[in-house]
Amino acid sequence: MNMSKKYLNQAPFWLNLLNHALKALLVISLIIFSFFGQWSGVLVEGYPTVIIDNGSLSLSPAPQKETSSLFTTSFLALNTLPSYKKIEITVTGYSSTPEQTDDTPFITASGKVVEDGIVAANFLDFGTKVRFPELFEDKIFIVEDRMHEKFSNDRVDIWFPTTEEAKNFGIKKTVMEIIEEPESH
Repeated sequence: MNMSKKYLNQAPFWLNLLNHALKALLVISLIIFSFFGQWSGVLVEGYPTVIIDNGSLSLSPAPQKETSSLFTTSFLALNTLPSYKKIEITVTGYSSTPEQTDDTPFITASGKVVEDGIVAANFLDFGTKVRFPELFEDKIFIVEDRMHEKFSNDRVDIWFPTTEEAKNFGIKKTVMEIIEEPESH
């Protein structure tokens, strides 16, 4: 009886070898598919997306990628935190008063109406997206205005709805991250 139990628990050598080979093939297939498959980078890029419209749910699959970007996209998981250009800068506040602006205080130098999230900077193109993580965490600001010409590459002015808020903000030294620069035409 002991002898038959011993042989029942042991598989032949060739079966163990086949088992290991199949496991290795499965691992290799998963690795290859994760780098070159249609859904590579899905978790990193935030797809698929669930859309709720009038009480019904729909699932939006990942958009089709160009073949040239498949290899690059696969490596997004290795570096999920984007690297932004960082500048140590002086930040001040301003509001829409003729004393702090020109004779059209509610229109920015780019022609837009002032609103929350507008900044003035002389060294960045209009439309550049920036952020001040030490002061405003993840809030994104857009360069739509200019400052007096005496301020060059060392200062950014944040628009505030009231003069009191701008004065209370004061002058701060912080790190500014350039999130996105507009494309040149």
